[in-house]
Amino acid sequence: MTGPMTTLARAGFWALSSASLVACATSKPMGDRSAAAMLSGETVVCESPVAAIRAGYAASRVNGCEVGGDGSFVLTITPEAKTDPEGKTINNSPWYGFRVVPRTDGAPVQVALRYEGGSHRYAPKISRDAQNWTRLRDSAVTETDDGVRLTLAPGAAPLFVSAQEIFSVAAHNAFTDSIGERADASVSVIGRSRGGEPIRQIDIATDRDTAKPYVVVVGRQHPPEVTGALALVPFVETVLNGSDLSRQFLDRYNLLVVPMINPDGVKSGNWRFGLGGMDLNRDWGPFSQPETQAVRGALERFHSGEDEVVFFLDFHSTRRNLLYTQTDAEPTDPPMFTRDWVAAVKARLPDDVYPFTREDRSNSGRPISKNYMYESFGIPSITYEVGDETPRPAIETSARIFAEEMMRGLIEHAER
Repeated sequence: MTGPMTTLARAGFWALSSASLVACATSKPMGDRSAAAMLSGETVVCESPVAAIRAGYAASRVNGCEVGGDGSFVLTITPEAKTDPEGKTINNSPWYGFRVVPRTDGAPVQVALRYEGGSHRYAPKISRDAQNWTRLRDSAVTETDDGVRLTLAPGAAPLFVSAQEIFSVAAHNAFTDSIGERADASVSVIGRSRGGEPIRQIDIATDRDTAKPYVVVVGRQHPPEVTGALALVPFVETVLNGSDLSRQFLDRYNLLVVPMINPDGVKSGNWRFGLGGMDLNRDWGPFSQPETQAVRGALERFHSGEDEVVFFLDFHSTRRNLLYTQTDAEPTDPPMFTRDWVAAVKARLPDDVYPFTREDRSNSGRPISKNYMYESFGIPSITYEVGDETPRPAIETSARIFAEEMMRGLIEHAER
């Protein structure tokens, strides 16, 4: 890693040894991660002589709780809506989050998760302090007909249990603020969510008197997709890390980042939607939601011709690592950029560290970000999907390589 120590490194995010790259490492999302900072709004959901289950804090989710005669718990997890506005079943992304407060030191706590409208997807993550997270061992997770049963050993201290590490609204804002400390950065509020949360934008331009094309990066349209957020951060930081490559890139290009489009969904522990009952990545065209309207307003400079956009990247998560792209038969400017970018990354990134596929799809016309940006500007527009359980160090390593090869490719394009 070159240049000044990054925000993630300062947070002690992950140790990047070759051994840890293929392990399920402990992860530490950035920002104010203390339990005290997280627990505003927490309430007791239910309790037994063994323990209490608490939720209600930001990014928690428990929709119902039953207590068995043996002191065990059955937690019901339901989505924010059964179907989307088109009547399709909501995406299977059953987020859950709660805190176990033990009442008997050393006694195991049995918690069953019962899903309605979905099936088990996310391997449970646990934390003592809401800062350091590990995956619950597989032997403590038993599949059931309608979910899973967890055997937890909290000991004497409370234990957070979550579908993924909690990368909160506050953590996203901490990342944005850290970038905003740069002399060449401008942070602004481009709009507000339906729940009143600010939608924040970072604009990086080393020389605002010189017209330079923009790379646009967005993220967190879907609340549970934490691994996409964990990739966006090192990708952006690599572009800004002060290396010779970074300086050459920023001499030729500007960067526009909207790290978190759906703060309401993140805060509410939603499976898919914002508070408007809409999948925001199905609203790039109608722009019916305040969140997507805010992003549409931020892109107006490119529609008007005031500025130029050259590349678009939208970070998400799914069950494996992949890139959704245009086909090579669909013309883009820069031409064949995606083909060459993927080839350059694969030459550097072994499959045993970060296996990924490029899945090119002809433009379907669906109102998703990738299609909208390609239809509007004819640029390479890519959905960057990260696997739910991809080892966290590999997420960071690969994101940095993707960023470096993007910069090299665009520098070469500028010099032709």
